[in-house]
Amino acid sequence: MNTEYRSLVLAAGEKFRLIPLDVSFNESLFEAIEESRDELVRWTSWCHAQYAMEDGRRWLQSRERCRFEGRAYDFAVTDAITGELVGSCGVENIERQNRVGQLYYWTRNTRTREGAAFGAAQALTSFAFTSLQLIRLEILVSEDNFVAQRIAEKIGASREIRLRNRLILRGKIYHGYLFALFPPE
Repeated sequence: MNTEYRSLVLAAGEKFRLIPLDVSFNESLFEAIEESRDELVRWTSWCHAQYAMEDGRRWLQSRERCRFEGRAYDFAVTDAITGELVGSCGVENIERQNRVGQLYYWTRNTRTREGAAFGAAQALTSFAFTSLQLIRLEILVSEDNFVAQRIAEKIGASREIRLRNRLILRGKIYHGYLFALFPPE
């Protein structure tokens, strides 16, 4: 999987493509993060007010190591026609022994409501169950992040449980919902 991953391109509907992330995306990824900083700071633990391009480069390098070790597969969500970076998504925290992973997705502010996150989540779900042979995908979402919850539900994830004090975002403790997806029988 690791050697063929670099050339892998997944269709995320007709309008978007998923391309494996590497350090060559650093500048365009930072540009998208910069544009969407307020939303990302609000809903993710990794983005902060002082997030810099160097943070992105370090993250991309660490994700390449995670991919090599089979612990994460991260993709750039790109516009199928222009190639513009629309967001990112991936399967991370992969537990090989239990064949479980965690799905994440986000879209830059100027490209929301176009179906990018939905298409990316659908494509990644298929990738996780077929190529990675996972038997369970989890999505952890703050109980206040209604957009991410709606996408999880739209791709067929079931809301399994409300987890008290599960996330810390901007120093504030949030409850979360755990959604799960399973391979088709």
